[in-house]
Amino acid sequence: MQLDYGDFAGAVVDIVKRAGAWHRVVSIDLETKIEKKTDFLTGERLLAMGVARRTGSGVEVKTFTLKDESDEAEIELLYEAARHLAPVRPLILLGYNIAGYDYPLLNMKLKWHDDLLRASVPDGEKPHFPREYWALKDALTRAYVLDMMHPLRYAIAEHDKTTAKYKPLSDVVSHARFEKVALMRRKQLAAGTDTEHKGKVIYDLWRTHNPDFERYLEGDVHDVLLLAEELFGVTSPASPSSP
Repeated sequence: MQLDYGDFAGAVVDIVKRAGAWHRVVSIDLETKIEKKTDFLTGERLLAMGVARRTGSGVEVKTFTLKDESDEAEIELLYEAARHLAPVRPLILLGYNIAGYDYPLLNMKLKWHDDLLRASVPDGEKPHFPREYWALKDALTRAYVLDMMHPLRYAIAEHDKTTAKYKPLSDVVSHARFEKVALMRRKQLAAGTDTEHKGKVIYDLWRTHNPDFERYLEGDVHDVLLLAEELFGVTSPASPSSP
């Protein structure tokens, strides 16, 4: 049998489902300060991180938002997210284009923080790496990264009887294939005419403390989790052992 990418991802999901550990599958999304197209994956400032997972019969959604545009505030944002993830110990990290953006940027931020810690002590001495650092490192280096952009584009292609094409998440959540899934569908809260314009819209929502900023982020992580459940047949996600 020739093993396909989709088969492999499905096998990983099945292991987690059979173990009753779906509560350790975490949907994540980052919002960042993007002012021009060339800002992507250049160490851009994190504005927020959203996470969603099943807890019992419901979906727990958390957002961690940057307090101000300083390195210290960005590190605290990462620490807040890490403190939330530490007891969960994610087995799978879900996201939409997570492999192309969120995951490499988080690894970049972890390396940036590592460099800051090492620069804070004299040469030859080892810095103290806090528990939050290790919690984030564990999540990024030990969990299986499942980019939902791929199974979703193939599911849509199968529904439409056409070839699989890359689509923005806004097109996915509004597609007829998923009309019966209880999605939040909040992409319109930060719509833009192009990538650069959308980046400015998101930054302005954060800068003005507009509640639509967090609502937009909540919608993304919530909807990607439910889309994964729809595609992989997670019909009984409740787990009495969830922390």
